[in-house]
Amino acid sequence: MSDAKESSDGAGMIDAVKTVARKVLQVDAQSLVTPLPQVTWVGSEVHGYPVPEGFLDADSICYCVGAGEDITFDTELAERFGCQVLLIDPTPEGCNHFNRVKDHINRGEPLWSENGEPFRYRIRPERLELLRYLEIGVWDSAQQMRFYEPTRDNYPSHSVAMFQESGRYIELPVDRLGNIMRSQGHTAIDLLKLEIEGAEYRVLETVIEDQLDIKAILVEYDEVWHSQDRSHLFRIRDSAQQLLQAGYRLAHSTDRFKRLFIRDDLFEDLAGRE
Repeated sequence: MSDAKESSDGAGMIDAVKTVARKVLQVDAQSLVTPLPQVTWVGSEVHGYPVPEGFLDADSICYCVGAGEDITFDTELAERFGCQVLLIDPTPEGCNHFNRVKDHINRGEPLWSENGEPFRYRIRPERLELLRYLEIGVWDSAQQMRFYEPTRDNYPSHSVAMFQESGRYIELPVDRLGNIMRSQGHTAIDLLKLEIEGAEYRVLETVIEDQLDIKAILVEYDEVWHSQDRSHLFRIRDSAQQLLQAGYRLAHSTDRFKRLFIRDDLFEDLAGRE
């Protein structure tokens, strides 16, 4: 056997062992998943999310926390399902992009997302009325917090949980999700999306602590893209387990840990429609 063949076989065996270890430790992307087959991808390739089919309608209320420079998912919710969408993001990049989208749509000018495969904003002007923008961040209490500038080139999003090494920040208001819901007159929401640059762990803990009435949760675990150490997979696993113990099912996960959690009662209802 040649040295090259032996090296290839050795590498393959190591990869196989790692795969088994990830599954045993429940840190594989598909660990803990109870698949719900009837899901559809909504929004752009990079910033879209899986949504259960037959779930949302004109009476639904969606909170999209974290806007940044791609709100294709948020606008598609309003366009495709006619539901109310509250965009929540205190950062200038989020607010500026939201206003840019509105301006282009109202003028009838095409606008494309700039992340991954191009995706055209398709929302009609009359559907813009379903979108509201709230300039506040979500954390575990009402306060002013430092949002740090990213350290990566061509990366626009500030973060309260990452990028402290940049030394540059802006101070912006944040509040607990339950407080924000009460301020908006909502005792329950249908869908919560969290794309908040590492703050998702603490915010999800407040959802559980406050026993908020939320049917489905979409979350991007940002450490997959900005991991500081190898422990991030265990933090993601632990976060998922907390939601499972709180009465949710992990219904879908991409290979990059963009995940859909559905409350048990809704999961049973949706699964029963097959």
